[in-house]
Amino acid sequence: MSKELALPGPDVPIIDETRLLEEFGGDQEILNELRDLFLEHVPPLYTDIEQACQSADQEAFAVSVHSLKGACATYGAPRLAMVCKEMEAWARGGDMESVKAAFEHLTSEYNAVFDQIKGVGAEV
Repeated sequence: MSKELALPGPDVPIIDETRLLEEFGGDQEILNELRDLFLEHVPPLYTDIEQACQSADQEAFAVSVHSLKGACATYGAPRLAMVCKEMEAWARGGDMESVKAAFEHLTSEYNAVFDQIKGVGAEV
């Protein structure tokens, strides 16, 4: 029996732009560069995660989802980071059934981040 994913509540932002601006001293240029790096490096990582999930490769899944969690924590995508953290723990514990059952939530949060991230840091 697979576990239920503890989804972040509505109080947790998809992208915490306020924290990002504070962290980088309001420097839009740094924020733009960071956004571009995220958009460049995260999609291949997501592909690795998806393939590892489909093949039930718990080690590859755990390593890749750990990297995504770090990227999300750095960029200020706390919801996706929280989902990654929980799914990484399941994979490291060998519970790929729960990982597979919850993968649609990871995908949903991932898509939400990409929908929002394109407008982050843009000059207003």
